[in-house]
Amino acid sequence: MLPQSSIVFATVAAVDSTNRLLKIIIEPWGFESGWCKVLKDTFYPIPSHQIGSILYEHEPEWPYKIDQEVLASVVRGSQGNEQYVVLGLLDEGPVSEQ
Repeated sequence: MLPQSSIVFATVAAVDSTNRLLKIIIEPWGFESGWCKVLKDTFYPIPSHQIGSILYEHEPEWPYKIDQEVLASVVRGSQGNEQYVVLGLLDEGPVSEQ
């Protein structure tokens, strides 16, 4: 049974950085999605800007890699179809030495 929540935990299964798409494995069901879009603010460039005499330029890096944990949202259509949108990476948190 697929999740009924519109927000899901997932793991990145495939990355297409050229087209900025991901495939994810929905947890805990193990279902692999089709290619997913991601939120714009997670990787788009920040426009160059100047503060005083200093020019700031930002070179964004595609942050997604296989096996990373992400939070995703499912958009359900009226015909029973679903599309996932990756909201962003989940923080791994501090490493425990136990």
